[in-house]
Amino acid sequence: MQVRSPLLKVEHIEITYKHRQQKKVIIQDVSFTLYQGEMVALTGKSGAGKSIVSHALVGLLDKGLSVTKGQILFEGQNILQFNEKQLEKLRRDHITLMIQHSLNGLDPIRLVKKQMLETIRHRSLGSKKNREQFLHYWLAEVGFHEPDEILHSYPFELSGGMRQRVLLAMILSLQPKILIADEPTTALDAVNRERVLRLLKHLQRNLGLTVLLISHDDHSVKKYADRVVQMNEGGLLL
Repeated sequence: MQVRSPLLKVEHIEITYKHRQQKKVIIQDVSFTLYQGEMVALTGKSGAGKSIVSHALVGLLDKGLSVTKGQILFEGQNILQFNEKQLEKLRRDHITLMIQHSLNGLDPIRLVKKQMLETIRHRSLGSKKNREQFLHYWLAEVGFHEPDEILHSYPFELSGGMRQRVLLAMILSLQPKILIADEPTTALDAVNRERVLRLLKHLQRNLGLTVLLISHDDHSVKKYADRVVQMNEGGLLL
């Protein structure tokens, strides 16, 4: 029987905060795996360090933070050894991070269409018509029945849940191998939170998308995740 290799493997990572001459280990011994096509939820209380770990996975740790032990393997390659150019390619082509404050990532007074076209500007999609059809496809995938109407809207005209889906369509248009959704429902009401989680599950199944779902809401994610990994302050409880 063939043994599956993990798409992403986090092995005993330690994250340290350094300020001037002071160093403090804030996260230690974090290990988990993510296989192609599954949804794994990383849960735990606020302040446990879940978001810091998610940023480490794509090389976007804040100033003063660094991974001081362990390794992060994507398709067998240790991304901790990547230079900035390799990390940019990783974030653009392979692992996309949707952060909890991403609703602020849309310019409220620029058309959705212009912002989505900017996202895919590096892709070779041929004609203007092909590019528009590509955008229509992804907007339809996230549940919009009138994609053209959304393209010709300004974000300030859309509800929070609709803006969240536009952002998700933009991310999916990059066709990543892994989507890291860091607290994607924080800014939404109960109804829209459930819709977003259902949508992520639909995309996982329909597109074969691999999802790392980060949330402090254990109850909600357990309904949708294939596996749940609980993170306590400073590390993981598997």
